[in-house]
Amino acid sequence: MATKKTVESPEFLYLPLGSIIVEEQVRSKIDMTSESFKALMESIRDRGVLEPVLVTQKDDKYLLLCGERRYLAAQKLGMETIPARIVNTVTQKDEILAIQLVENLQREDLNPIDQAKGILAYIQAKHPDKNYNLDGIMSELVSYDRRNKDVSEEIACTVQAISEIVGKSISTMFRTISLLKLVPKIQDVIAAGILPVSQGYLFAANLGSPDFFNVFDEIIEKPVTKEKLEKMLTAYKKKAKTTNHKPVPMKKKIAGLQSIESYFEKKAGMYPKSDLQTFLDELKVLTSLVEKQIETALETVPVKPVKRPMPQI
Repeated sequence: MATKKTVESPEFLYLPLGSIIVEEQVRSKIDMTSESFKALMESIRDRGVLEPVLVTQKDDKYLLLCGERRYLAAQKLGMETIPARIVNTVTQKDEILAIQLVENLQREDLNPIDQAKGILAYIQAKHPDKNYNLDGIMSELVSYDRRNKDVSEEIACTVQAISEIVGKSISTMFRTISLLKLVPKIQDVIAAGILPVSQGYLFAANLGSPDFFNVFDEIIEKPVTKEKLEKMLTAYKKKAKTTNHKPVPMKKKIAGLQSIESYFEKKAGMYPKSDLQTFLDELKVLTSLVEKQIETALETVPVKPVKRPMPQI
């Protein structure tokens, strides 16, 4: 193929492969030995690159935003140039991630794990000052979904924006990024489509199951329905109910929280902001769990309100 740049429009041209920079993408590392990649190479060899890659100007080169598989296939075939569409200079990480998410989702070939990583990375890039970890972001999604007034307008706007980009409800986004709490070998089979994402959600929601890995090995060997898997993962809960073990009295749990409150009052101003934020994230997760318990709790005599409120951090 000729190396001459053939300009179709001010935003479209053939770029030398050497002028394109490839940095971290939303999708996982591409397997160039896979059958799908070999098929792509064969298609490009016969008909050329039919869909331009997406790039943005970066110094005297171009940063690849979307189209890494096409770029690598062209490179492996020894092509000198590739058709590219140039967008206005994009430098912010959250903007780059948003473009990559939209492009991949429109192509409907972004696996659930890559999608979860993209959502996580987008929110982290949008709010670098928050030092969000996975649990912190999950907590924010729960608070937003419950219309919690404690969620800042800034975070609310980000959550709404990413929801529109990925086309998912907040609860589905929560379940999607919860997949990242799974160990790599389970993430891998979800990404490969071996384990249905709906069953991946069940594993992520039942990390405390004592039969967790035994169940995983069993259903990989012999697949089961989602309903059957749920019963396998939660069987221990039914066993626990039949043992008649009484739970720890709630008074003791409340006393423990009051002790923490008293400790914070004495140590006010002695913890760094990042530690306090992490602790607050954990409290939000605890609040969410208690709210879920309330929804399914048995009706009993009204509980007297706790005299001492939870500490405000």
